[in-house]
Amino acid sequence: MQRIIINADDFGINDTVTSEIKKMIELKAISSTTIMANGKSLEKVKEIVSEYPEISFGVHLCMDELDSLTRSDIFLKYGIINIDGEFIKGAIFKIKQFPTELKEAIKDELSAQIETLLNIGITPSHADSHHHFHTIYQLKDIISEVLDKYNIKKVRRGVNPSLFALLNRFKAKNNEVNNIKEKVNMSKKKQRNIVMRSVSLFQSSYYRVKLNKFYSTKYLVTDLLESYSSYLNNHKNIKKQKKDICIELMCHPGHPAEQYKYEVNMVTNKVLMQYADYKLISYNEL
Repeated sequence: MQRIIINADDFGINDTVTSEIKKMIELKAISSTTIMANGKSLEKVKEIVSEYPEISFGVHLCMDELDSLTRSDIFLKYGIINIDGEFIKGAIFKIKQFPTELKEAIKDELSAQIETLLNIGITPSHADSHHHFHTIYQLKDIISEVLDKYNIKKVRRGVNPSLFALLNRFKAKNNEVNNIKEKVNMSKKKQRNIVMRSVSLFQSSYYRVKLNKFYSTKYLVTDLLESYSSYLNNHKNIKKQKKDICIELMCHPGHPAEQYKYEVNMVTNKVLMQYADYKLISYNEL
């Protein structure tokens, strides 16, 4: 029988999300959630955690939303926070190289976030990150150092792309070039940009595979990671999975985007039960 962890991200980010995740815990629709230590609803989180020991409560490390806990001048220097100490969305993903001073500042920030949870009596069961920044390959060593410092033995893997999916995306990029060539006299610069984006798909996937190998060697990880909705969209392949496989399915209750509302409705109604015979577990049981 497959073992499945259903994890709700962003616990504590605000009152709405926190309340919605609590509802899903009460319905036994999820088995795990990860807490944003720089979120606005930590007091509410603290109350909820003590009520549900069967749920795994991890840390949702954050480097691109809400306030930085350390407000490091190094972050300001590299454009990761603004003058008010707020993380700038997406900024960390635009950095090409991470010099030592920036890595040290990130390490201090992540340590501060974990210590914030420890100080309110929450010991993280596992770790993942907001917008998956922990899958930036250049940061793997400092993230590992922080996890080891706080004896966190379980971590979310990155999505492991299939070769078939990559080839399809690469083919789509090439078709895009050819179609535009037929319609307009596209500049060589634009053609090169499209080709370079295609090549970058393979490069990023290569590093994602390497990163997953790194994490799986040092920590306990699931065999697969997907969003709940994407997994269901490929339900024809669900029964083809190995029976002893462990899968994490993530969801985002309380967020206003329509795709998240649709996904949460499926999680709440336990739609996966129609397609798979599985045991719902938490990260505590991994």
